[in-house]
This record gives sequence, C-alpha cells and structure tokens, in this order.
Amino acid sequence: MSDAEERDSIPEAKRLRIPVLATGVPYLDQILGGGLPRLSLTIIAGAPGAGKTTLAHQMLFHAGTPERPSLYFSVLGEPTVKLLRYQQQFSFFDPARVGRDMIYFDLADAVRRGGLAVGLRFIADMVKQHAPGLVAVDSFRAIGGLAGETSGELRSFTHDLALLLASWDVTSLLIGEYSEQELQSKPEFTVADGIFWLSQHELSNSVMRKLQVIKLRGMPVLAGRHAFRITGEGLRLYPHIGAIAAAGEPPTGRASFGVPGLDEMLHGGIPTGQACLIIGSSGTGKTLLALHFLVSGAARGDPCVMVTFEEQPQVHIQKARSFGWDLEALERRNLLRMLYLRPVDLSVDEVLGETVRAVSEIGARRVVINGLSGFELAVIPGERDAFRESLYRLVASLTNGGVTTLLTSEMGDLFGDMRIATGGVSFIADNMILLRYAEIESALRKVMMVIKMRTSDHDKELRQYRITERGVIVEAPFTQYSGVLSGIPTLRTLTGPQSFTPGLTSDEEALMYVLMSLHEASAEQLAESLGVPEEQTQSTLEKLMETGYVVRAERQGRTAYRAAIMTSGGSPRRPGRRRGQEDR
Repeated sequence: MSDAEERDSIPEAKRLRIPVLATGVPYLDQILGGGLPRLSLTIIAGAPGAGKTTLAHQMLFHAGTPERPSLYFSVLGEPTVKLLRYQQQFSFFDPARVGRDMIYFDLADAVRRGGLAVGLRFIADMVKQHAPGLVAVDSFRAIGGLAGETSGELRSFTHDLALLLASWDVTSLLIGEYSEQELQSKPEFTVADGIFWLSQHELSNSVMRKLQVIKLRGMPVLAGRHAFRITGEGLRLYPHIGAIAAAGEPPTGRASFGVPGLDEMLHGGIPTGQACLIIGSSGTGKTLLALHFLVSGAARGDPCVMVTFEEQPQVHIQKARSFGWDLEALERRNLLRMLYLRPVDLSVDEVLGETVRAVSEIGARRVVINGLSGFELAVIPGERDAFRESLYRLVASLTNGGVTTLLTSEMGDLFGDMRIATGGVSFIADNMILLRYAEIESALRKVMMVIKMRTSDHDKELRQYRITERGVIVEAPFTQYSGVLSGIPTLRTLTGPQSFTPGLTSDEEALMYVLMSLHEASAEQLAESLGVPEEQTQSTLEKLMETGYVVRAERQGRTAYRAAIMTSGGSPRRPGRRRGQEDR
C-alpha cells in the first residue's frame, strides 16, 4: 500500500490535525493552507531587497505577546539600531512592544566566540528564559561563514536547532540570502519543514514581486507564484487562484441600468450574476452607462464596486455630479466602493485580490471594470501575454459568486469596418452592447445595439441615443435606414412629399438619396451602400449625369460623384449645362 493509499485509508476522525500559527500577513494563511504549522522550521529565502526581513517582522509582531514573545536573532545583518529605524516605518511595528512582545538579540558575538555550538547554546538559553512562540534567525546563511564550518556541520546545526526549538514548543523562521539555484543544493533546505522563496523581476522599468511556497510539510499549499506588494502596512499578498466555484443555486432576476430604452432592449436588464461587455469608440458614453448601472444598483440597495485604471475616482465623482448623482454619498452609505489601480506594474492577481476584498467588505452585488485597455496597459509586461486568461479568472471569480459584472472596452474605429473582438476578450462576456457613431443627414449620431445575450432574448433593433443633462436617453429604433453600423447608412424607403421628378426610377432616386447623405462618393462606395453590383451603379450614374442630377469630378486620379446643386427645399436643382459635362 502506498503512502497516499495508507493516508486515505485512515478515518477522518482519527487523522492528526496540525495546529497552525496565524501569520498576520494578508492572504498568506490562505496560500499556506491555513497558517504556519506550529513547531515547524521554515526558511525564508531570496535575494537582497526581496522583502524577507519585512515579512519575518510582520509575522513576529503578529505572534508576539507578553506571555509568549517573539525573538529575533541577528547575524551580521543590519545593526539593530538601523533595523529598528527602518522597520518602524511599517504600521505593524509598535515601538512600545519592543523588549516586551518583541525582543532582539545579536547572535554574531556568540558564534564568533565558540562557533555553532556556542551559538546554539545561546539560542537555547534565551528560549528557556523567555518562552517564545516564534523565533527568527537573520541572516541564517551568515552563520556558517562566520563559524568557518563545513556544510555537513551546518546541516547538523540546523537539525539540532529544529529539535531544540520544537521541544520548547517554538515555531522558527530562518532568513537568508540565496539564489534560486541554491535551493536544490544547500543542506539547510533538506532539513527545513518549509521553504518560502521571495523574488523580484524587472521588466521594462517595472518590478514585480512574487512569493512561492516551495514546500510546507503537512499543509495543502496553494501552488504557484503569488504576487505581493510592499506597502506601509507591510507585505500584502495576492494569491494566484483559479476561478472560484459557483456557490449554490445560480441567482435569478435582472440587473437594470435605469435607462428605460436600454432596459427594454435587454428585456429588463442584464441577467443577475452574468458579465456584460460595453464596447464603443471614444466619447460614445461607455463610462456614463457604467455610472447609470452603479447608481441604479445602489438605488435598489445593491452595493457596487467600480474598478478604474485610467481616470481617478474624483473625475468620476465630478462627472456623476453633473448628471445629478452623488457618488460620495453612496460611498458613505457603503453602497459604493471605488478602486483606482493605476500603477504600471500591476499583477492581474493584485486586481483580483483588491476587487474581491472590496466586494467582500461591502457585500457588493455589482462590479464595474472600467477600461480594459487601461487595465491591460497597467499590467506588468511579463504578464500581458496571459492577460486574457487572467481576465477570464477575474470575471469568473465574480460571476460565480453571483456578482453581476460590467466591463467597458474601447473600439478604435469610428467608422468603417467594425471589429467586435476587442482584443480577443469578447468571449468572456455573456452579454454585449455596442455603441457606435453614424453620419446621418450630415450629422454625427450615436447608435446602440445589443449584440448578444447568451441566456435571454433581446431586441435586435438598432436605436439612436442621446447624452443629456439627465444621462443617456434611448430613442426609437432606426427603421428608415440600413447599413448604419457601417457608418454609411442607406434609406430603406424614400421619404418626402414627392419624388425628384416623375422621370426618375426608384433605383435612381435611391442612389440620389445616398449620394446626398455622403456628399461625394465613388461608384464602388455607392454600390456597397446600395447593395447592388458596381456595374449597375455605374450605369445608373451615367443616366443621372445625362439628366443633370449628378456631376463627376476627377480628384488626384480618383473618380468621384456628387449630387447637383440643392434648392432650399432639399431637392436637387438641375444645373444649366450640357449633358455629360464634367465638373473639374
């Protein structure tokens, strides 16, 4: 029987539960599978500046009490006076607790006097005297070099130290400067119960810090390299996790925008617990619709989180105030939390961690991620290749928790060919709303359309909308035009009290209306707008030139056509010129 089979055969009630020590480092206990195993010996390794000493101090201050203080033994590291000076900059450091809950010792003198044996005896004496709960030795690697011992003797010292501390019910940390290659060769790593590897990577002037738990005996460690940031509070970790599994029955109902016409197009709103992507060109109102979504949710009592990467929260607050919405009041009532994540060395795990934390703190039911383009630019270059996969994890983690998620993304083209893929992230969304410009009757109009809804029916019509002092107003569908999304709309039927002239056919009148809306166009453009072969369009143009309704112009080797001079009533006036005369 294998070890795994033997372990699985032990009844759950008879298995030994390993007691753990809380680290006090945000999300580290989650990565460790519950905490730091009591009585364990863990090495915190990494290059200089990786954050090892800060991590150890954060754990020591959290664990130390007057009854069971934390002990810190320094070995050729920073002088204690400097160490205290620098560590006091972190909020976890309390000077009043030094000497009571947190006690410092210099181990270097003892090792110099009598080698490893004297050093071990000094540690034993201090442990017996103070009965600590957590002990740290920094830098442990310096001990061997200071004592001039062989690797075998250092390994024996590490083993004896682990037994000594465990016998006194002490959990221990050994801090040292190591390269990643040395993790496989140094003797102390084989003795240790746990190994934490801290690293920092520089890419394009950006720095990304990572923590990896290489081993931790007896604990269900969360695998992978986890991003962290050193802040005024110390280390804050962001676990690299997959999508959170859905809890219970999927939610029901709709999350409305509070925009009557749009909610009608969505048959009541976005299905609760789904993701919706709003895509559109710059200035089409994507952020404004996102604000509608937040304000509507808050009005229903649903707390909301807005994550932004481009504009600071104050900009959104001022923008919302111009439409009569007080976002600051919503924040005071815990109905809104705004996160501004602008650094250029972001990890997607950090965005996920901060978002999930905000959602948990206020019980949010709606989340807006405003500006996927800004999000991608803020991510450290080394993680951009995995941006789509990371974004999928982020959205899935929210929606599987029943949170309705709205994302906005900019579409580069104002007119012409339309690319819905938006960087290859459209597959993430269950629902998609398109915002688009169109030129109609010499004016720039805004139009919207619901592109897809995976689990619900929706309106298929294209509607014009306006941005007013009350926000977005959605108007009636476009029924008289076709080809609006191409930027070159075409009248479906002719309007007006009468035709241009009884002599024109319906094909000739349709071409005239398109040409008037475009002012000037080639035969190819006209054919595309009318949806007829170019040869047929060219033939119609020749007839209209003969009757004087269309003139031709040669511009830099390109042939273009335009309608003849218009009257004040909107009909073309036949110019007094010979048939076929060209306008040059």
